[in-house]
Amino acid sequence: MLAELASMLTSPLVHAPVAVLFLHALGSVTNKQKLFGFLKLIPCFWFVLCSMTYPSVLLVKPLESQYEVVSVQSKKWRNADVIVVLACNYFEDNSLPFVSKWPNCSLQRNLHAALMYKAHPIPIYLAGGILAANDQEPQAFHNRDFFKLMGVNENEIHAFPQGTNTQTEVATLAPHLKGKRIALVTSASHLPRAIFYFKLHGLDVIPIPVEHLSKIEIEPTLGLPNAASLYRSERAIHEYLGIIYQKFFM
Repeated sequence: MLAELASMLTSPLVHAPVAVLFLHALGSVTNKQKLFGFLKLIPCFWFVLCSMTYPSVLLVKPLESQYEVVSVQSKKWRNADVIVVLACNYFEDNSLPFVSKWPNCSLQRNLHAALMYKAHPIPIYLAGGILAANDQEPQAFHNRDFFKLMGVNENEIHAFPQGTNTQTEVATLAPHLKGKRIALVTSASHLPRAIFYFKLHGLDVIPIPVEHLSKIEIEPTLGLPNAASLYRSERAIHEYLGIIYQKFFM
């Protein structure tokens, strides 16, 4: 329940107006409309910050900078026994071209893992059940098809059709990964939270971050509010709420 509530309130487009309405109600109930009218400026200011490029980058950067970039050619992951790719999403719509069926998070994770396999073939492990109400196939099977198309040996793809979030995906994979060193491919901002779950199961992980939402080197910049920054802020807030949940409720 807490996780679902946090997901609903992740976006500044949701939680900023909710905060304004809440403060407005408090002002009406307590007859302190002037005080709460002033306090309503805080979520409005927060919304503007989240919609601007540099503040949104500052929000996501501490998450993405925890683990260094590991290239396909790097020797840092070559002693791994397996590659694990965490699921993101997939659009089951046969009228779309193949590449359009994959949101950016899925496409980058899968493509990077496929390139790693071509450079150093080791088994790939996948998990993920049916994510959308109208989906027909589990996410793990869609990802398996991606890797087969990329030339990965079908016998080296281990797909488990269970798990609807990171916690349950890792729980699904954990019994099959005991004693193995794992090259974990997922979004850079997602890695800190994902690694927590692997460590809970005593698994040895080499972090492989992809899908960076900010550059490695950043500089202050001015700009107008924009949708891309709102999305970046939403992704960061989602991860921070997930980390808070891990620390206080697990």
